[in-house]
Amino acid sequence: MNFRKRTACILPLHLILLLCFSTGLFAFDENDGDFIKIFDLIYNQDFEEARLELDRGKTGLDKWEYNILNIDLMWWEALTADSREAYKHFESALKSTYSDIKKSREPYSLMELITLSYSFRLEAMQGNLITMMIDFMKINHIIQRFDTGGLSPAQKELFSVYLALFNIGKSKLLFNNPGLRQEGIKILEANLSSSDTVSLTISRYFLSKIYLEVDPSPEKARIYCEQLCSAYPSNKIFTYNLELCNSRD
Repeated sequence: MNFRKRTACILPLHLILLLCFSTGLFAFDENDGDFIKIFDLIYNQDFEEARLELDRGKTGLDKWEYNILNIDLMWWEALTADSREAYKHFESALKSTYSDIKKSREPYSLMELITLSYSFRLEAMQGNLITMMIDFMKINHIIQRFDTGGLSPAQKELFSVYLALFNIGKSKLLFNNPGLRQEGIKILEANLSSSDTVSLTISRYFLSKIYLEVDPSPEKARIYCEQLCSAYPSNKIFTYNLELCNSRD
């Protein structure tokens, strides 16, 4: 199934599209040039060069940074290839990462939260609704018990973004609570002034998805889609979303 057809099939699943459609949550030192360089390569869909740079920079990146970039790179590769083999490869890597996290016995880590979000998305795309909801409940359980005390300032900022997204999705799926949804949107909009490249990109992306599929407003979505396309001109998904905005005028 090609990307356009697959997207058309899953557009009604608002929550699925909202929760980590393509991005993970990152936390990084803005001075870490290797991290940002690889991040930009991934989001410009230059996967071969991103893999080379990731392998070269493995010793310079800490474990957190390497694992996050590696998972996100494989996700984008799978999403772009849109083949059974690519998704199987990603699923295998995801299970291995999650197994390592559980062996570490670190309770309710941000890495576990991120990994589950990818699993949620993958199960949703494959139509595995029961396992998707199991992941959803695990994510909710972690968020309710999460201690942000040990996070860096950048991690705290991105956790707040994740919490906003989860509440927006939960308000749509379970409670249809517009107040909860608006609070989440305000957090994302506040992040538009962030100096963190990753946080800014994530906030723009999810605001574009919200105004495309949750609270439809193509003129608002277009603003963020244009910004994303300007920052990452080779990203086919960002380009496709901009085309959706223009077609809905």
